[in-house]
Amino acid sequence: MTEEQQINIIEEKYDDVWTHILNYISYDGANETIITSKQIKDAKKTWKGKQCQFEPRLLCKRDTYEKLPEIFKKYGICIISVSNSEYLLTKTNIYHTLVYNNDSEIIKIHKNNSSFLLNIGNSEMSMIDNLRYTDLFESAEYLNEPILFGSLLNGRHRCNFKTILGEKEINVLGSQYQPDSCYESQNKILLIEGKGGNNESFNIRQLYYPFRSIYDIVQNKKEIIPIYINTDSRKIIHIWKFMFTNPLELTSITCVSYNKYELV
Repeated sequence: MTEEQQINIIEEKYDDVWTHILNYISYDGANETIITSKQIKDAKKTWKGKQCQFEPRLLCKRDTYEKLPEIFKKYGICIISVSNSEYLLTKTNIYHTLVYNNDSEIIKIHKNNSSFLLNIGNSEMSMIDNLRYTDLFESAEYLNEPILFGSLLNGRHRCNFKTILGEKEINVLGSQYQPDSCYESQNKILLIEGKGGNNESFNIRQLYYPFRSIYDIVQNKKEIIPIYINTDSRKIIHIWKFMFTNPLELTSITCVSYNKYELV
């Protein structure tokens, strides 16, 4: 079975699968707890539904609040990776709501037509590449200086740090992250997460895990600018610029600015 087929089955039976898993580990939503990859896989032994691989990486990756299983919403919990094989069922909301300003002006930016390859594909990475070569990222709104290095941090990486989540400190040991892009200038670092579709929220982990890995190295030597990019069905590009008011706290994310763009 291909990964795409697994994902389709998981999406189709997602609520039922997670209800089964939580019943299997006798979790009633009263407290926070760690669930392991082994527990998730072992739950398959008593599963009577449609064939499903019970792959933790696919089951536990929820990029928007809207895609959480209904039982999570009922219990008021979210799930976040804290190691290569452990996930925390937390009472802290790890999603940030995306606010769209319908009255905001759409800024037209000119696509760089010098490259043949920039016209290939319609993925998030293709969109980010096109934005990079309009010089938008080097504008006053973002880096405000030339890009010296990048795209950086391509592929999957692992991170290790302590962070504040809710009212307690948690250890993250060996969890994976994969930013969509990252650029470095003389004084700043631009960290990018990009998605298509009219998303209403995003998982803060997507920006915080790479942000924290960078912060632990550069500290205050360079400003780190996390941005979230979303392209809607009308091909309007929405960009939210964020900051973490406390770099050691995952949910301290704050929106600094919001802009809408159109490639012409």
